[in-house]
Amino acid sequence: MRTKGKAALWTTVLMSCAAIQAAAQAAEYTFPPEWAPHDAMWMAWAEPPEHREVQIQMMQAIVPHTPLRLLVRDADDRRTATEALRAADIDEARVTFVEHALYSVWTRDYGPRFLTNGESLAIADLAWNAYGYPAELRVGFERDPMAVGKLDNDLAARFEIATITSDVVGEGGGIEVSSDVLMTYRETAMQRNPGVPLEVIENEYQRLYGKKIAWLSRSPLSDRVFSGPKYENYFGWGANGHIDEYVRFVDDRTIVIAQIDEKDAAEDALSTVDREILLENLAELEALTDANGEPYEIVTLPTPALQHYMWTGPLPEDAKARDVMGAWYRSFEVGDEIHWIPALSYLNFVITNGIVLAPAYWQEGIPEREREKDEEVRRTLTRLFPDRKIVQINPLALNWSGGGMHCITQQQPSVVAGQ
Repeated sequence: MRTKGKAALWTTVLMSCAAIQAAAQAAEYTFPPEWAPHDAMWMAWAEPPEHREVQIQMMQAIVPHTPLRLLVRDADDRRTATEALRAADIDEARVTFVEHALYSVWTRDYGPRFLTNGESLAIADLAWNAYGYPAELRVGFERDPMAVGKLDNDLAARFEIATITSDVVGEGGGIEVSSDVLMTYRETAMQRNPGVPLEVIENEYQRLYGKKIAWLSRSPLSDRVFSGPKYENYFGWGANGHIDEYVRFVDDRTIVIAQIDEKDAAEDALSTVDREILLENLAELEALTDANGEPYEIVTLPTPALQHYMWTGPLPEDAKARDVMGAWYRSFEVGDEIHWIPALSYLNFVITNGIVLAPAYWQEGIPEREREKDEEVRRTLTRLFPDRKIVQINPLALNWSGGGMHCITQQQPSVVAGQ
């Protein structure tokens, strides 16, 4: 009875007069696939210097093809970013600075998600709850409440762009779209929206994004964040079930998916579990059909072998004592062996005008097989994007914080007016 009551409440809220009006407005807009033309690429100037090093490489590749709108917190950030752009010989005339309080570098997740009707822009404004993290892990994410959940609304007001709002929670990295289909993990959507019926979430996604919804069941554990380890003694940040780490559209008929080979899976317990989950995802994709009822072409890409990149060692005393981290380690003692993992992924690539930014991980000291994976990814993406240049960048500094290159960007689609 309580579940039915909550479902009825959501139905009432979402079909209020305001929601009905918004639904009519939303029907005119859609969220274009990433390979559609872009008027701009949005990024937020990162705090840690190691993140900025990756950003600068990305900007060097992006700016000649797509104008950049760079979010900065204040005049000091603008000065620091300007100096970095000049040092990297990036064309400042193609960079527009936008000052605003910032929540994090993960622009795709809490920043504006631009819709278009071909003549003007709108912003899909979903609710936000810090990736559905457990309460004890949200402390650091609430350090700047002015930025949380407000950036997209403030930018819409500043640039006179319409907003289409929903009380359903969701992040940009949690969805993947073609021209007609939005694909996402069911488990993630339900975890973000406890007590909300799946049909309500699906209806809201359709209303905001203008797509048919395709559900995959669950994401690998590597991207999950719990009140404890991801699995056994494996820890690390992540987006808590984002599809852009594992499954991507490359055109309306083709989907790429990460797979872990048997040899790599046998090397560590987490990869063993994630291999099985990704095989489940693959089977679901093979049964999936597009908006015309036709099966997709499915292309697999490798996964970097976790054993070569993760940190393994004794749990430090200072980590155990920290407020946020201590919550993770409550069932572990100082000195216990733990593994800290980065969010490794070849699928977290960025598509924009003329180029694709793709991860590459090999460096001296890592087995040759990892370099072969980098090359396999380059060859495959070159075949799948014949009209775009493939630019490979090592995103490991971002991965250690739980995301990648796709996570720190958000495309602004081209329109005839309202640019």
